[in-house]
Amino acid sequence: MSKAGPGSPEDGTPGPAAELPPVEAPPAEAPHADAPPAEAPHADAPPVAAPPVDIPPADVPPVAGLPAPGGPPSGAFPADGQLPPAAPAPFDPWAPPGEAEAAAPAAAGHAASSTPPPPGWPLPPAGAQPPPGWPPPPAGAQPPPGWAPPATGWGAVTPGAVSGYQGMYAYQPRPTNGMAIGSLVTALTCLSPVALVLGVIALVQIHKRQERGRGMAVSGVVLGVLGLVFGALTTVGLVLGDEDGGGPRRPAAPRGAVSWDKVAKGDCYNPAQGTGDAGRQVSWVTKVPCSLPHHSEAAGTAPIAAAEGGGYPGEDAILKSADALCKPVFDAYVLDDWAVPDGVGLGYMYPTRGSWRASGGAVICVLEDVDAQHKGSLRTDRTTLTPAQLAYLEAVKPLNAAADDIPEDEVEDAPADYRAWAATMAEATQQEAEKLAAIAWPEGARAPGEAMVASKPAAVEAWHAVKTARDGAELARAVQRAEGLLRDSVGEAKAVRAALGLSTGEHPGDIQV
Repeated sequence: MSKAGPGSPEDGTPGPAAELPPVEAPPAEAPHADAPPAEAPHADAPPVAAPPVDIPPADVPPVAGLPAPGGPPSGAFPADGQLPPAAPAPFDPWAPPGEAEAAAPAAAGHAASSTPPPPGWPLPPAGAQPPPGWPPPPAGAQPPPGWAPPATGWGAVTPGAVSGYQGMYAYQPRPTNGMAIGSLVTALTCLSPVALVLGVIALVQIHKRQERGRGMAVSGVVLGVLGLVFGALTTVGLVLGDEDGGGPRRPAAPRGAVSWDKVAKGDCYNPAQGTGDAGRQVSWVTKVPCSLPHHSEAAGTAPIAAAEGGGYPGEDAILKSADALCKPVFDAYVLDDWAVPDGVGLGYMYPTRGSWRASGGAVICVLEDVDAQHKGSLRTDRTTLTPAQLAYLEAVKPLNAAADDIPEDEVEDAPADYRAWAATMAEATQQEAEKLAAIAWPEGARAPGEAMVASKPAAVEAWHAVKTARDGAELARAVQRAEGLLRDSVGEAKAVRAALGLSTGEHPGDIQV
């Protein structure tokens, strides 16, 4: 057996390596494309001493240019026994670009720690460290062929990977304006004024705050305006409508009928067929010639005092003022009271709330008989009378009015009232005598007219006797005598009326049917 030479594996001391026959080394495999790059040791990392580790030999044939399998090559560690700088932490491909760029210089020029060793190199056990004295890489060492520095920053992210990093300028969604939402909701619930106000406020806030909801605000404003317009039109329609509050609708006009407010002064009419009768409220009437049978004749109209602001004054106010409004109308239309048949009374037609504007705010004063029909007109005004007729009627009118004011009580019960009434009658009789004497009587009416004038002094004296009676018995006798003279004057008046062509109070059959 030969003795082991220096430098042999059996020798415990290092020495020059024994010469070996040349062996063709297999081509070194390039790092796999999918292998993750590892960071190289950092240049500034302090050296760390590690305990020696026994690496068992491997039954692998030596390869030219590579250290023997039994351990690191000779001179792998420096003489002072210090280890090379420790490797930094593995490169994190998911780190932000700033951190990846900071770690890039340390990784340049070095293969990743996770790069697999060349073929035949034994794998160290888990947690193994280089033995003491392991030398650093030789100066000018180059990486294996085909090796490239690992990518840094976002370039290290593999295609298809999704990064969880969120930059400092991340997108923040704009909030929706609450006023815009409220405007749309109130508009849909028919609160138009509220929707309009909220919509305007929302548009101002959205412009200043750059918020969302402009579409809802605009929709709320538009719907609010439409709601207000619709409400205004509805209100105007109710005010100007032709209906009386919540009352029934006016029935349809019958053939040939007209609305009651179309009746004019001098028109004779009957209630339209099927719309009521003469004694009730009617909406439609049928005009007829006054020569035909009719229930009513219009004497004229009188304006009604409107409420404050020009509105409807109310039915109660109209009914209270209608009599006073129509009295002068009747006095001017019917100067001859004797021409009015029995059964004909004074009435009026007034507007309701719904027909207030259409009627012009006036009451129509009418002469009507709700029970019977009459022929002929009752109109005896200045347009239908001759000068002699008009002068006679104006002369007798004061006395006729005074005669109607006779006291209701008996003479014994109201002597003072009868004395006052007698004074009025004496004055009215004197005025009548003076006016009758001034009339230019037409031929045929002169004689009865002069006879009537001649009887007036006796009537005046009789009424003075009533006024000056000394006791109740004398007062009663004086009243009886004066009233007798008044009744006798009726015959004289009929004679004058007949001569003048006026009504004598006796209505023939062609007047009442």
